[in-house]
Amino acid sequence: MVTRCRTIGTVPIVPGKGVPVQAIRKINNNAAVCLDGRGRELVALGKGIGFGQLPREVALADITRTFYRVDAKYLDLIGEVDEDVLEFSSQLADLCRATLSYELSPNLPITLADHIAFMLERARKHMVVQMPLAYDVQQAHPAEYKLGQMAVRGARRTFRVRLDRHEAVGIALSIINAAITQSDRAVRRKEDITYLVEGITRIVEEEMGISVDRDSFDFARFATHVQYLLDRVTGGTPIESQNTDLYEEVVEGYPRAAACVNRASVLIRQRFEVPSLTHEEKLYLMLHVNRISERVNARER
Repeated sequence: MVTRCRTIGTVPIVPGKGVPVQAIRKINNNAAVCLDGRGRELVALGKGIGFGQLPREVALADITRTFYRVDAKYLDLIGEVDEDVLEFSSQLADLCRATLSYELSPNLPITLADHIAFMLERARKHMVVQMPLAYDVQQAHPAEYKLGQMAVRGARRTFRVRLDRHEAVGIALSIINAAITQSDRAVRRKEDITYLVEGITRIVEEEMGISVDRDSFDFARFATHVQYLLDRVTGGTPIESQNTDLYEEVVEGYPRAAACVNRASVLIRQRFEVPSLTHEEKLYLMLHVNRISERVNARER
């Protein structure tokens, strides 16, 4: 197994430097849901991170491990699993990502921890589980099986338990099941678009004091423009135009639409881990916000 290290995502933590994260929700005394310096949500581990009154700032030097884009349904499991098991599983997940050529779910460290915790519990009770797929897994997925073997050897040393060599198969299957396929990406993309369109629409309703009919053509057109925006910012190809000088003028003339766009920019940054919207993107989004607001108000007169 790899040595223990401090990381934030894949970037090493430099104690005493950087912007501290803000702990916003307790998982247990040593784990909390946090916001990083860019407003992105993450789960952070470290002694005392979840203790005391929240929200509060946490120094990077106090963080031993972070997880981004963790499904909310796994948060309770993070609080229940032994910290040493979670760290062991996190290191194994890091090794998997460095070794395998395909994308793996961000939930892999937690699902591995669940599997390994049960594996250790069985070993301590001297329970042996037969693995009927052992030969098939070895032949069809040699890289994952090798990682499983390494994990079993590491677990024997780390947790001082006797483990059957076939436990490598179960770990390999956990890794295989965490692979993100093209269909998974398509589903996630659709979820991302739905989340963003609905989130920005609610912001518009709150800031502009309107109610948007989700079945209307105006909403469909607005949703299309939001999708195009998402395509650009996640693809790293923001709008480049000669209209930057208009930005301050539009902000001054349409302050409520500007407030919508500023909130939308934060939402996009947190969800997709991208920089803040450029002035050009904000300008065009303000125009679309103002347009749908005017259309809704015109229909209600």
